[in-house]
Amino acid sequence: VIYRKSELDCREPFTSFMYVLSAPNLLRVGSSENVFVEAQDYSGAAFDVKIIVKNHPKKDKEILSQSVRLTAANNFQILTDIKIPDDQNYFSDDPLEKQYVYLQAHFPSVTLEKVVLLSFQSGYIFVQTDKPIYTPASKGTIKFTVFMLISVFLKNPQGITVSSDKIFPVRGMKSGRYTIPEMASSGIWKVVTLFSNTPQKKFTADFEVKEYVLPTFEVKLKPSKSFFYVRDESLTVDIESKYLFGQKVDGNAFVVFGVMEDEKKTSIPASLQKVQIIKGEGTAELTNQMITKTFPNINQLVGRSIYVSVSLLTESGKTQQICMQMFTCTCVIV
Repeated sequence: VIYRKSELDCREPFTSFMYVLSAPNLLRVGSSENVFVEAQDYSGAAFDVKIIVKNHPKKDKEILSQSVRLTAANNFQILTDIKIPDDQNYFSDDPLEKQYVYLQAHFPSVTLEKVVLLSFQSGYIFVQTDKPIYTPASKGTIKFTVFMLISVFLKNPQGITVSSDKIFPVRGMKSGRYTIPEMASSGIWKVVTLFSNTPQKKFTADFEVKEYVLPTFEVKLKPSKSFFYVRDESLTVDIESKYLFGQKVDGNAFVVFGVMEDEKKTSIPASLQKVQIIKGEGTAELTNQMITKTFPNINQLVGRSIYVSVSLLTESGKTQQICMQMFTCTCVIV
């Protein structure tokens, strides 16, 4: 906003100067914003300028008022901070409504005024959990990077809030501890945060809750050689398996061989076999004849890899347990 005044009636006739008010087109509520005022080409005595913010459109409430002094020492110009308070008594609660204020600069002989749009976005909240996956009844840490009072909600996959808190970070950083309930639902949980004065804007971080099931046994595959020559009659792979507590596994392994080139795998159906595992040991065999049933010209496989996949079905008395993991190993055809 610029106002030009002729000083025909002042101490320096036939001269003129301008009053200037400059501010952002959008002011953030609760945050510091710069306002610039100036008496351009003015050379008289020092004077005060009062900066006032009033409600819009009624203009019947003074939201903010502060004064600055323009002097020859600051060239009759000054950049000052204003901070519109986030008092909800001044503003509508409707997050979709555009809201404005009157920004005024009261110079000695004139008042400059502009209508400015408000933003209730106070900034951003950076939310981070200490790990992406938790188990029921486990404890976790949430870190926030903010500079204002925030509200924090922990929501389960059904969208139900299981805990809430209000936090005022010190120096912009705050870590919050939380506990996943013992009967927690598996799935994606959310940490939802928002500024207390602007609840319409939410910031979230996701994490997963699931039961942690240790594998009950491990399987090791040991091919008899690292290279399979096209004239070789067969390739054997020793299968070793034991429970995590050390006991050897009894059961049946379902084995299939195949050929792999880069990421592409082609199984050899004739190699599908059931191998009995006794006291943690068994042996699977791939023959040259099995290969040629799928690849009649075995020489075309030179440079490719042979892989073997094993799925294990364990036996414990009358109980059977299927290993849901597929174990693989490879050797190169030369």
